[in-house]
Amino acid sequence: MQNQNYLEQVIDAMPAGLVVLDAGLRACSINPMMADLLGVPDGLLREQRLALGDLIPCPELARHATEALASGEPHDHVLVTLDGRADGVRYVDFNIRRTRKDGAWLLLLIGQDITFHRKARLRLQESEEFFRLTFNQAALGIVLLKADGRVLRTNSKMSQILGYSEVELLQRFFQQLTSPEDLAEEELLIKRLKSGEIGEYQHEKRLLRRDGARVWVSVNVSVMRDANGSQRFICVIEDIQRQKHAEDALLRMANHDALTGLPNRVLMQDRLGQAIMHALRAGRQVAVMFIDLDRFKHVNDSLGHDAGDGLIVEIARRLSSSLRESDTVARQGGDEFVVVLPDLAGPDDAAHVARKLLESLAQPLTLCGQEVFPSASIGIAMYPRDGQDSAGLLKSADSAMYGSKGQGGNHYSFYTAEMGAQAVEYLRMEGALQRALQRQEFLLHYQPVVDIGTGVVSGVEALLRWQPQDRAMVSPADFIPLAEETGLIVPIGEWVLLTAMEQQVKWRNAGLAPVRISVNLSARQFLGQDVAQCVAGLLARTGCDPRYLTLEITESVLMENPVAATETMGRLAAMGVQLAIDDFGTGYSSLASLKRFPIHSLKIDRSFVMDLTQDADDAAIVNAVIALAHSMKLNVIAEGVETHEQLAYLSKQGCDQMQGFHFSRPVEPGRIEAMLREAETVPYN
Repeated sequence: MQNQNYLEQVIDAMPAGLVVLDAGLRACSINPMMADLLGVPDGLLREQRLALGDLIPCPELARHATEALASGEPHDHVLVTLDGRADGVRYVDFNIRRTRKDGAWLLLLIGQDITFHRKARLRLQESEEFFRLTFNQAALGIVLLKADGRVLRTNSKMSQILGYSEVELLQRFFQQLTSPEDLAEEELLIKRLKSGEIGEYQHEKRLLRRDGARVWVSVNVSVMRDANGSQRFICVIEDIQRQKHAEDALLRMANHDALTGLPNRVLMQDRLGQAIMHALRAGRQVAVMFIDLDRFKHVNDSLGHDAGDGLIVEIARRLSSSLRESDTVARQGGDEFVVVLPDLAGPDDAAHVARKLLESLAQPLTLCGQEVFPSASIGIAMYPRDGQDSAGLLKSADSAMYGSKGQGGNHYSFYTAEMGAQAVEYLRMEGALQRALQRQEFLLHYQPVVDIGTGVVSGVEALLRWQPQDRAMVSPADFIPLAEETGLIVPIGEWVLLTAMEQQVKWRNAGLAPVRISVNLSARQFLGQDVAQCVAGLLARTGCDPRYLTLEITESVLMENPVAATETMGRLAAMGVQLAIDDFGTGYSSLASLKRFPIHSLKIDRSFVMDLTQDADDAAIVNAVIALAHSMKLNVIAEGVETHEQLAYLSKQGCDQMQGFHFSRPVEPGRIEAMLREAETVPYN
C-alpha cells in the first residue's frame, strides 16, 4: 500500500500527462496533468470508464493505440490536436507503451504538451517563408557579404541589375563588382564599418554589369553578426541609372544649348570669368569673339526652319573643330555664337584664329538639296584693353561684330572706340519702334492653350506683332531684341498688358466663359520697373479678372536676381494673378531652384517637343521635367506641338496642356472669339 501511494504521488507529480487504458481502450485512470490538458472534471473516471474516442477524439491516436495493444511495439510522437479549448488549440505529443497488470494488458498514453514549441516553430517557419519571399521579390537588390567582401547571399533583383545569375554572384567579391573609380571610397567606408567607427553608410556608386557596362546605384550598407558572431554586411541596392540619366540631362540642359549641345550663355560667362582671372594673374590676354551668321534669316525664309537648324548645327561643329581644347565656343542664341580664347599673347593670336574660323565657316554645304555658302561677321574684344569684366568684353565684341556687318560680312573686326555705324542703325530702328507705338502699328494675335485631357480650349497666349504702315510685317525675332536692349520693350510691354486685359473684358462682355490670357513679361519689364504696381494699375483700369490672367517669365530672367524676383512674384500672386515659367530648359535654372518662386505653371520649350518622338534624349528630358514638375504641384504646358504623335506622347506622359500648330496658329481676336465659342460646345480631340 505504501508503494502504491508512492507510485501514485510520482504519477500525479509527473510533468507529462498520463492516461491508462484497459484492453478495451477505456480509460482506467488519468493523472492531474492529463485531466487538466483534456479538461476532464474531477471524479469523472471514477463514475465511468470513458472510451478513448470519447476522451480524446482522434482516430489517428486510436489507430496507434490499437496497433500498440496488439503488437506490444511502442509508438512514439503521435501528434494530437485538441480543439475547442478556451485558451485555443493545443498540441500534444503522445508516446504509447503496453504493460501488464494482474494478467491483463494495459496501455500507457504519455502525453507532452508541445503547444508552445510547435507554435514557435510554425511562427519561425512562417517568418522564414515571409523573409524568403520578401528577399526574392523585393524591388531592391539585397546582398549579404562576408567580412572579406565575398557574396554569401543575393536576390533575383540583384541578378537583374547586374546581369549575373545568382550562382555567378556567389562566386564573386564586392570589389570585383565595384567600378574601379569608386573602389577606393567604398573600401574606406567598409574599413570604418569594420572598426565600429560607423554602424551603416549610404552613398551612390557605380557597379560593373556582366557585360562590362557601369550602372549607377544607391547603396545602403549595415553591419551585423551571424549566429557564430562573425561580422557580416547587409547591402540594400537601388538601381538609379535612369534617375542619373535624367539628372545629367537636366544639368546639361541647364548649361548647354539644346540644338547644338554647345555651352550656353551662362556656362560661357563662367568660363570667361575664369579666363579673365587667370590672365590677370599670369599677365596674359583673353580674346572674346562675337560671331553672327550673315544672311541667316534668308536661309530660314527660303529653305525653312529645319534647314536653318541644320545650318546652326553644322556651324557649331565647324567652330568647335577649329579651336583648341582650352577654348570655349558657346551659342548665344539664334545665329549668334561667342568664342572665348584664353591665355593669348596679344591681338595677333586672336586675328589668326579669326581667319581660320572664317575659312572653315565659308566651306559650302548642302541643305534641302540646295548648296549654301555660309559666312559670318566676327567682332573681337581683347582683355584687358577693351573691357575689364565679362559684360564689358561681350558688349565690346558685339559692337565690333556690327562693324564687320557694316563691311558686308565675312569679315572680322577688332573693337575700337570709334565704332558707331551700328549705333546709327539702332537709332533708326529705335525711332521706327517709337513711331510704331504712336501710330498704333502693334497688334496682338492669340494662340489657344488646350487641355490635353479634355481637349477643351482653356486659355490663350497673347503674342505681339508689328505691322508697319509702309512695309511688310516685321518678325518679332527682328525687333524684340532691339526693343529689349533699348528699353522700348517697357512701354511696348505695358501696351501688350493693357490690350490683352481689355480683350479679356471684351470677351467676357460678349458672353464668353472666362478666358485665361497669358502674357509674356520681358526682362526689362520684370527687372527694370515696378511691374507689380503696373499690373495692379492696369487691372483696376480695365476691370480684368486677375484670376484669369497669367504672366509668363523666362527662367533666365528669374535667376538674374532671385531675391527681387521672389518679392515681385509674391506681390503678383497676392493679387490673384497666376505665374508661369516660359521656355523652360533654354536658361540655366533647375526645378529645385524654382521652388522658391510662387509659380503655377511651367512651359516646356518647343526645342524639346520638336523631336520628342524620334530623339530619346529629348523624350527623357520631357519625361523628367513633367514628373518633377508634377511632384512640385506645377501645371505643365508643352509649346510647339505640331503633330498628332507629339500630342499622343505628351498625353501618355501626363502633360497637362499644349499649344502649337497642331491645334492652331496664332490668330487675330475675331477668329479666336469664334474658336472659343465653338470650343464651348465641341471639344478638340
